Order: sequence, then C-alpha cells, then structure tokens
Amino acid sequence: MKKFKDIKSSIIPVIVIILVAFGAGYWFSGNDDPNMGKQLVDEHIGHELEAEATETGKVVWTCSMHPQIQLPNPGKCPICFMDLIPLEKGGKSGEEVLSLRQISLTDQARTLAGIETSKVEKRNVGVETRMVGKVDYDETRMGTITAWTGGRIDKLYIDYTGSSVRKGQAMASIYSPELLTAQVELIQSVKAKEALRGSSMQIVKDTAARTEKASREKLRLLGLSKSQIADIIKNGKAAEHIILYSPMSGIVLKKDVVEGVYVKTGTPIYTIADLSRVWVFLEAYESDLPWIKMGMLVDFTTEAYPGKSFQGKVAYIDPVVNEKTRTIRIRLEVPNEEFKLKPGMFVRAVSQADKKAVAQLVIPASAPLITGKRAVVYIAVPGKEGVYEGREIVLGPKAGDFYVVKYGLADGEQVVTNGNFKIDSALQIIAKPSMMNPESGVKTVLDNKGYEHSLPPIFVSKLVNLKKSFDVLTNSAKAGSLDETRMLYSKFFDSLKAIDSAGLKGDNSLVWKELSMLLTDDAVIGRDAKDSFRLKSITDETAKHFTRLDKAFDISSLAKNTGNKVDTPETFKIQMGKVYASYSAFTEALASDNMLLAQTQAELMAAELKKIDHGSLGSEAHKIWMDALKNINDGIDSIRGAKDIVGVRAGLEPLSYGMIDVVSKLGIKSSQPVYEIFCPMAFDFKGAMWLQSDENIRNPYFGETMLQCGEIKRQLKDKE
Repeated sequence: MKKFKDIKSSIIPVIVIILVAFGAGYWFSGNDDPNMGKQLVDEHIGHELEAEATETGKVVWTCSMHPQIQLPNPGKCPICFMDLIPLEKGGKSGEEVLSLRQISLTDQARTLAGIETSKVEKRNVGVETRMVGKVDYDETRMGTITAWTGGRIDKLYIDYTGSSVRKGQAMASIYSPELLTAQVELIQSVKAKEALRGSSMQIVKDTAARTEKASREKLRLLGLSKSQIADIIKNGKAAEHIILYSPMSGIVLKKDVVEGVYVKTGTPIYTIADLSRVWVFLEAYESDLPWIKMGMLVDFTTEAYPGKSFQGKVAYIDPVVNEKTRTIRIRLEVPNEEFKLKPGMFVRAVSQADKKAVAQLVIPASAPLITGKRAVVYIAVPGKEGVYEGREIVLGPKAGDFYVVKYGLADGEQVVTNGNFKIDSALQIIAKPSMMNPESGVKTVLDNKGYEHSLPPIFVSKLVNLKKSFDVLTNSAKAGSLDETRMLYSKFFDSLKAIDSAGLKGDNSLVWKELSMLLTDDAVIGRDAKDSFRLKSITDETAKHFTRLDKAFDISSLAKNTGNKVDTPETFKIQMGKVYASYSAFTEALASDNMLLAQTQAELMAAELKKIDHGSLGSEAHKIWMDALKNINDGIDSIRGAKDIVGVRAGLEPLSYGMIDVVSKLGIKSSQPVYEIFCPMAFDFKGAMWLQSDENIRNPYFGETMLQCGEIKRQLKDKE
C-alpha cells in the first residue's frame, strides 16, 4: 500500500508538467487549423458589413435570426424569443437612397469583402460548343432486297457482305411456283386476246383485254420489271427462275439467306447502304442547346485522319433529353464521296457561333447570383463611392465565361463580380430585398408605412390602366391562348415603361422601383415564353408581383374611383372613336395655327356626331351623354361663328370638356391612348383642358407661341 502511494505521488507532478507544457505550446504556436483563420475573417467581414449598413439613421430593434421583425422598442422576438438588437435604418447622413436594395460600404469593408467589379459591355461571345459522337448510316440511303413471293433461292450472285453493288445489278435467282403460275396466266391471256381480235363480240374482247391487264399487274406486284414482263410475252414461255435486281448502288451490309433455302414473301435477302452520305450523331448538353441551330455547319475530326477536318450540317435536334446522360442528340448530314467516314467511327465536334452575329450585352459568369428563376446582380452606383444597388435581371444563355443579358442592365454599368454574395448577405441581415429573401424589404415598408399616398394624378391613371392590362393578360393566360398572351405581355411591358415615376417621393418611389422592376422582368420572360407550361409559371409569378403592387398603391380602390363608370354598347364606343379622331385632328390644326383646317375638322366632327346611335344607351349613360353633347355642340357652334383663330380657340374649351366626359365616363374605341392635358395660362390664367394621344405636349390654345405650355393630368385611356 505504501509502495502504491509512493508511485502515485511521483506520477502526479509529471502529469502536471506535461499539461503545462502542452498548454504553453498551444498558446504560443497558435491554432493550426487553416479554416479557423478564414472563419474569423469571414465573421469579421460580416460584422464590418453589418456595422457599415447600420451606421446612422433611425434606430429600430430587430432579430438577428428573423430580420423581417422590426420594432420601435427593445424586447423579445415574437418568433424565436431571442433578445432584439438595435439596427439603424438608412444610409450615411445625407445620403440619397435610390433603391430598397441599396447598401453603402466603407473602404475597409470593401477590402475585407474583396469587392471587384467589371464593366457591362457588348461583345461577340463566339461560343465554341464541343461535342462527341459517332458516324452512322444515313437511314434514307439504306435498302433491303426482299422476296416478293415465296420460293427457293437457287443462286446468289453476291455471296459475301461488304461487296459493292450498282443499281440494277443482279443479286439473286429465285424459283417460285407462284411466279411460274402467274407467268402462264399472262401467256394464256395474251394468246386469248390475239385469238379474239377478229371477234364481233366486243364484250368478249374487252374481257380478254382486262384479263391480260390483270395478269401484267399481278406479275408487277410480284416484283417483275416491265422489261421482264415484256420478255415473257415475247418468248411465249414462262421462265423457271426470276432474277432479283439491286434497287440502289451501295455496300452489302448483310446477307440473310444462303443458296437452296426456301423463303416466304417478305423474307429479307440483302441489306444495302449507300455510304456516299452518312449521318453523324452528337451528344450536346442542355446548356449548349441555345447555340445549336438547324442548318448550322459543324466541324468534326476523327482518330483515323488526324489533322483532317470534316463538316456537316445540323439536320435534326432531338426534342427529348436523354434521362441518363442529360444530353440531347444532334444529327448531322455529312457528304462522304471519298468514303473515308465509316459507320461506327468516333468523332469530336466543335460548333462555332456565328462570328458575324450582332454583339450582345454580356456580364461575367461570376456576376449573377442565380436561384431558381431569378438572377440578382449588384451594380456600383455611378458617382457614389462604395454604394451598391441590387437588381434582378433576365439572363439569356451562358456563353463560355459570360452570360448574355436579355434585360435589366445597360452598356457601361459596373457589375460586382467578386464579393457579391457578401453584399447580398449584408442586405439580408438588415431586412432589405436580397437573393435569399426578395420580399423582405418591400414587406417591411408596406407593413410599417406611415405616409400618405401623395400620388400624381397621371401616375394614378396609368396604374389603373395597368391593372386593366393585367386583368386582360391573366384572363388570356387562363384560357390557354399562348400567342395572344405573349402579345399581351409585350403590351404590358410597354405600359410599364410608359409610367413616369418622377413625381413619386420617399417610400412611394422606392416601392415602385422595386415592384416595377420585377413586373418588367416578368413581361420580358412572358413575351418570349416557348410553351404553355412556361407561360403558366411566369403568369403565376406575375400575379404574385402585381398583388404586391396592388397592395402597395391600393390600385383596386383607385380603379373603383376612376375609369369608365357606365357600361356602353361597343357600337357607341366605335362611333365615338371616329368623333375623337376628328377632334384630335382639330386640336393638331390649332396647335399649328391653321384656322381653316381646324374649322374643316370641326365640321367633320359634327358630321360624325350625327351618326351616333344614342338610343341604345341606358338611362344613366344617356344622361351623361346628353350633358356632354351639349358642351360639344356649344363648342362646335362657337367654332363655326368664329371670325378669327381666337374665337375658334374659345370654342375648344367647352368642346374639350364634353369630350373629356365622354372618354372618361362612357369610353371610346381607339387604338391610341388618350391623355388629359391642362394649360394653366389659357383665358387669362383661368386654365383649360384638352385631349391628346401622346405625352409630347402641343398646346392648341396658344399654338406656336407657347406650343409646349401645359402639364399632363391623367391618362384616360390606354393604348389598345
């Protein structure tokens, strides 16, 4: 026992010394894990970005795990019950916020994140698509010699495969009792016809002629040529053997019978292929498919002829993807006059995109963050050092180290190619729209909006018309009309681009920029949809985005308070469309100070008014029409009695107010949009309205003196 205690007392100091030495070594040597340093740097970058993004501004309290939670006071997260942390919303003091996806980084933050940018530019990408495949027979140049009747093969003139044959060359001799009988029938029918040549009974002669014709046709169907049938008739003797001839020139690929065997009708005897033209089957990846077109030329090489290049034309692109290899089969048609290409040879092919094609807008492949259907890029804001703006764009096909940009970027912009994911992560932390959480920023603005909708009237009217376009588009998509819906997407795109948001302020402007960007991308994708499945997918996405826009600006409520209030017959709208056409020509004449032309157009307008069938209008519509018609007629009467252009312009005011009531409350049928424009200086600053079909102001109240005086108040009708 004493011995054990001595051993124990001696071991303990040794263990202590070892532990101290190990600890000191670890302390002074540092951590050898190479990933630890990277982790610390990444964490530091994350904190640096977060600190920079929340440097100044209004303080709110958010959850580090659920950044969509933003409260004015500290507390617990209602989702995970973690303590909320302070977050300062907004950028640097005095910094203009251009987008909900905007973020500002210091020099240090940019260095730590490794931010690099590249210029968006147009270039001919010249994509090379590399494929492998093999040579095969041209199926359209293959033929099979079969037995047209049952019998015995007595002689094969070509007795081995690989032999070259010419068209019309004798291939086999066959003894067939059926053929022998058919020949005898023909000989007898010919003799009978000759014997009855002098008969006075026409019906008997006709019967003999028909019998001969039927016998000839029977032999033809049994495979005999016209010359063989003629020889039988000439000799007057049935041949015991019939020769089978080659229907084409080529190489014998297969011999299916031997001499002496009996065959049935349809039994294959030889298979022949013409190798003067062959097929080459290539395997292309899905990503290469946009660069492969029908009819394009593809170069390829073989192991048998190093340095020699062959060329073929794309004749077929398989509509189905191979489930195992995830490739698409491409077929080339290749001339092979020298017979160098042998079926079964492996080939390596390169297809080159047209070098003469128009240069396309491209970005480096590392620039977009792609998730599902969306592609997010970050742009360096011009003139603002360290400020970046997120943007969703529509990409075309990948071209080597680049992506083609279909929509969303402009030539010359600087796009982030390195560090973009760190920027996206920083935006996500501060609850702004990002790749992983695209709705967070908009949702926060909408749920916490404490502002009034101070929307310009022209913006409101265009929003209402946009909703009408969207409703028509969705109805067309539900009906399954592919071509019509794509056309409506093009119109929807035009309507979006025609909306001027310059009058929007604060959050209104930011929300519109975000949601209009998403809807415009949807329109670009929708107008190019290739099939109904893709169209349904993008229409569902468009509906989600438009619902958010509707919620943001309360478009549904705005639509109830504007637009056509009373239903009118289509014939009435068509007739009023003709009246508006004369009215438009009348205002254009006044804008160019042409009094005579203006009065002429006023008379044409009066003539069109007489054709209006207002008997079909309902009671409410009829009342609106009669009030508007009184103003219109008062204006025309004033124009007729005018002695000078000032008097004509005086008649324009009541005429315009009547037309405004008709267009806004009853509706017209016209392919052009209609805008309501106000001139504040007309009639000694009393002001007056007029209608016009575009936004390029041409003032009819002052003409050339003050041609561009006026402001657009609202859009009464969209383009059809």
